[in-house]
Amino acid sequence: MKKTILTAIALCLFGMLAVSCGSTKNVQSPADEYEDEKTVETTITEEDDSTEIKKSDKKSKKEKNPKKKNIIQEIFTFGNRDEYNKFYEISVYEKEITGMKEKRATTLIRTDNNMAGFGAYYMMAYYIVQFDEVGRIKLTQAIDAYLSDFENKTLQRKGKHTDRAYGKVPYRLDWGTLSSSTPNTGSGEGYVGYEFIKGSPYFTLSNYAFTNDNYEKIGDTTSRESLPLNYYFTRSQLKELKEFISNENITKLVSEMNENFISSSADEY
Repeated sequence: MKKTILTAIALCLFGMLAVSCGSTKNVQSPADEYEDEKTVETTITEEDDSTEIKKSDKKSKKEKNPKKKNIIQEIFTFGNRDEYNKFYEISVYEKEITGMKEKRATTLIRTDNNMAGFGAYYMMAYYIVQFDEVGRIKLTQAIDAYLSDFENKTLQRKGKHTDRAYGKVPYRLDWGTLSSSTPNTGSGEGYVGYEFIKGSPYFTLSNYAFTNDNYEKIGDTTSRESLPLNYYFTRSQLKELKEFISNENITKLVSEMNENFISSSADEY
């Protein structure tokens, strides 16, 4: 009994360490400046965006080929390494009690249905946000609308329900305690809009809790619902996400995935 308790505590501490060490970037990207007729000029003391991932760096990074689940992952951790093709890192913001925190996020594509999106730690769990073609088109339209409103200085600092300004977007969530173990899943719609925080606007993607479709399968060791999620993006982060989920890019990456699968198939004899 004591060994079981000690093992559980050790796993919990390991999970907390993994989240804290692997999810937060050391240097934050700067918030967007937004000067409209109501703006009082201020000096932003945040560090520059020298840590932003360059396009040349992203293109030089090859996709990470998924590894097959071993028997331990199958039985105990619901390993997902053969369910996604992972590519390069981007980042998103999460609003915490201590302020805005920039989190590492990995771009990815599902191998079974080509849904695309990103995975990142949110609080104490790892969430994968995935969009089908319809969802990607709607999200891209929302991003374009926000960027246009930003440039035209039509964002409302004190508007009501600005977090829903651009409507709803359908997507799927997978989540779990580790990035390699996300057995919980649910689908629904989230809101897209924006929010001003300390004078700077952020594009927002948010949703109420999604029902866990795998709860009955997994049992009481998991939750019936996901967390309500709220992701925040600067313009530079949005442009990276938009570039990744574009139909042209997804078509290209899926084609490369299929070519890699064929080349790695069994030898003919």
